[in-house]
Amino acid sequence: MTALIIILMLIWLVIIQYKLTELSDAIKDIKGKLTKKDIYGQPSIIKGATETKPQNIESISEIPDELFYQSEEKTIPQFIENNLKKENKSESFENIFLGNIFNKIGAFAILVALVILIKMISPFFVFTAQLKITLGYLSGIAMMIGALKLYNKENLRNYSEVLLGTGFGAMFISTYCASGIFHLFNLPVTFIIATAFLLLAFYFADKLKTVSMLVISLIAGYLNVIFLNSEFIISDNFLFGYLIFINLISILYTYRNPSKDIVNLINLPLTMLAALIYCTEIQIIFPLTLWGLYVVYDIIKPDSEVKNQLLNYINITVFSIILIKVFHSDSHMIAYAELGITLIYSIIAYYKKSNIDNLKNYINLSLVTSTLFTYFICDKSPTTKCFAWSIETAVLAFYSYKYKLRFLGAWAIGIFAAAYCAIIPIDGVLAVKSIGKYTPIWNIRLLMFTPIILSSAFSYYLLKKTDETKLISFAEFFKFICITSIYLYIGLELNNIITQRFIGENTSAVFINEMTNVILAFAYTINLKKLYYATNSNNFISIIAGFFGICAALCLLITGIHYIPIKAFIPVINIRTVAFLTGIVTSILYAKWTKNKIYKYLGIFLGFILLHYEINDIINKYSINEGQYLISICWIVYAGIITTIGILKNKDYLKNSGIGLCILSILKILIYDLSNIDILYKFIAIITLGIILMILSYLYNKRYTK
Repeated sequence: MTALIIILMLIWLVIIQYKLTELSDAIKDIKGKLTKKDIYGQPSIIKGATETKPQNIESISEIPDELFYQSEEKTIPQFIENNLKKENKSESFENIFLGNIFNKIGAFAILVALVILIKMISPFFVFTAQLKITLGYLSGIAMMIGALKLYNKENLRNYSEVLLGTGFGAMFISTYCASGIFHLFNLPVTFIIATAFLLLAFYFADKLKTVSMLVISLIAGYLNVIFLNSEFIISDNFLFGYLIFINLISILYTYRNPSKDIVNLINLPLTMLAALIYCTEIQIIFPLTLWGLYVVYDIIKPDSEVKNQLLNYINITVFSIILIKVFHSDSHMIAYAELGITLIYSIIAYYKKSNIDNLKNYINLSLVTSTLFTYFICDKSPTTKCFAWSIETAVLAFYSYKYKLRFLGAWAIGIFAAAYCAIIPIDGVLAVKSIGKYTPIWNIRLLMFTPIILSSAFSYYLLKKTDETKLISFAEFFKFICITSIYLYIGLELNNIITQRFIGENTSAVFINEMTNVILAFAYTINLKKLYYATNSNNFISIIAGFFGICAALCLLITGIHYIPIKAFIPVINIRTVAFLTGIVTSILYAKWTKNKIYKYLGIFLGFILLHYEINDIINKYSINEGQYLISICWIVYAGIITTIGILKNKDYLKNSGIGLCILSILKILIYDLSNIDILYKFIAIITLGIILMILSYLYNKRYTK
């Protein structure tokens, strides 16, 4: 874990330093080009200008007008643009290596070489421990002095910053070697020296306005924690207090340099990681102090500055995680601490109400902590969580409607989702472990679904009355959830009742449950599609409706092929017929709403399949010999009825469907039936086919030849 922390901090240093250096070089380059200076700050000569001598132009307003007129060969601005493109390519390549990467690699190599040198020359020269450490300090001081000298030259500032950081690194390494290897310093002296260097690094970071020094100082600060913990026996309170000190330095720097606030975003998680690894027993006062520092930092920042809301959420996350470590065996203490934080955020929100952004920020934070309070206070009671979050959903929906605050509506949806998740693991809600002890209707499922359904219905009722588009979409969501919850409750109840009724007859229970689910799925599809067209909502509801409709149709066709058990089968009057009729009604309504004939054809097809399934099960139940002719006759009769209605009503989809079924029936009779049935049944099938075709032909000619 120690190596992981060091690696993270080194990555942090490289990324921040690289990005800031890249940005600084780009700004300098642009400034130099606009003021006619090259990358080294020297005046440049531009061909085509009226003067042949180099000019040192200090601002854009001093650029001669002649530069913006065309010469005989090409325009000066175009020449400059092309020249800049060529130079930028070479300069960016050079800067990447000679300006940004090589100096860091070189600095790291110097530090490594310093350590190697001390060990390498020790066997050959008599160097006392004091002399070795003194040489380490002197080398660090020399690099620091050289860096400060070079800093005055603008084109060498990036180099000098890295060199200055290398000098500080040498000082820290020398201190750790003096304490850990040579045992020259005890704990108090080591801590005082390292802290002094830390403060000095912070001073240079603030004085030179460079974030690299702050990064170096923070890395050194965390190295202090690692080193002190490995070399000395120190208390957890001391370590956590020192971590708070490191954060205080970071806060002071970013307060004076608000644009570098990203340092805090990384510093807080590193502090949490170090506290979790190296602190076994933590007093509540320490994480509370750490949290309070960042709260005060956010409050005292001027309103004119951009607030870093992400830092607030990282702060409360770090506090909550450390709080769990502090009270790992007492969830109620965690809940009370979160409640106290909620009250503090609420008070701050009240006093910050003049600024809408700050108000929203602290209300969001108070809602986060209040949600955590509910979670921990009801840690062993998911039913209480469900009730609490359902009530909170309704309250948030009310205030969202009253003050037209969209973010409260979004919070209402989030809390409602939490309430839903709370009921999932409860036995008897989504699943029943012991079906023999199941009590229909009056059970835990009703108790859990009631607050959820009422809360979503109440939220929909309120939000639908607003004229805010976003809140109206929230209202549609709550209506969708309310409908879904009702159907889910009915489906679960019916499935459990049927399963309990047919204990020991698993095939009957499975088939009846499947048909029941198909009926509910089709009804649910109708409700969602009606909601989609009634509210002109987004396509999400329409997609969900289509998905359930397709699943219901496929389940109906696949599982309804045989009635199980066949002994309980009653022709026409059975649950499968109800399921198919529900599918047909769904197809008709879809065709009416969408004006798409494909759903009409689907309804006719489902009726045909239902007829086939019913006749087939009648044959199986009553063991009718040569029953295939009965299926063919029913196909022909169904096709004739469909075609006749299509002719009389002049409905193309009915006529086309009837003709298609007639052709299918003819092919079945000629290819399959005539080779397998008795001569009497062949006669009946063929004569029936002929009579129906003649009647259809007569009706068609009589109607359309007038």
